[in-house]
Amino acid sequence: MSRPTKAAKPDPIAENSIVIELLDVLKKHNAPASEDLKGMIENTAKIEQQLATAIAELAAMRRELAAIREDNHPMRKVLQNAIIGVQDRILALRQQLETMKAAIVDGCENVLKAFKERGAAALNGLTQFFKVRPALEAIAKSCDQAAKENTQTISKIERISREYHKTGQHLRNIGRAMTGKELITSMKPVGKVAKAAEAPMKAARACNLAMRDAARDALKSLSRLEKSIDRPKLIKEQLNTAAKQAAAYNARNAPDKTKTTPAVEL
Repeated sequence: MSRPTKAAKPDPIAENSIVIELLDVLKKHNAPASEDLKGMIENTAKIEQQLATAIAELAAMRRELAAIREDNHPMRKVLQNAIIGVQDRILALRQQLETMKAAIVDGCENVLKAFKERGAAALNGLTQFFKVRPALEAIAKSCDQAAKENTQTISKIERISREYHKTGQHLRNIGRAMTGKELITSMKPVGKVAKAAEAPMKAARACNLAMRDAARDALKSLSRLEKSIDRPKLIKEQLNTAAKQAAAYNARNAPDKTKTTPAVEL
């Protein structure tokens, strides 16, 4: 099975020069959207950090699998399947995250371009430049589902551990009964192997829940950005821009009155 590679680590979104430049421009012009855009970027950075932690926990799961020496140990197959599931989720999420980061950078670049062309007026209605809602919604949904899968795996590990110890206890009680010893009635807690196996799974679930919440918070920031648009002002700016473009077009295509029209021969 393929593994997440270590090649070409992408730049963190908060360290991107285009993103930094736009946030600086918004701050200098006291743009009302500044804090919400900053919040969206900060939550994207949180997703990046949690994803890195989830990848580390995947490595821990592989180590726990390697530590199970018995080929027929009931925990081996559970952990193998869990690793495949977690790995697939990480690969998909990493692609979703890179797509969203690219959309954020493109949006910032377009805002800066508009700002250089039209000045501070371009800072009104930033959400028209950011096409990130589908990516954020996909990440939130994916992480929520991944966390549920983690919970199911943890329950399965604990259930198998109980059954494994129950079987062992039953076999020991047969021997004790044959020798007249008192039977063991108390059940052991989850065994060492199960604890070791579920620890990185619990950590992965925590990462998925944190990424889901960060994506939802980023969506809230995006919604506030959408509501912060001064629509009458934005429409007026768009009409003024259209009028200027029309005037420039008419000027370019107007007939040259300095030229005399040749006389028509009758």
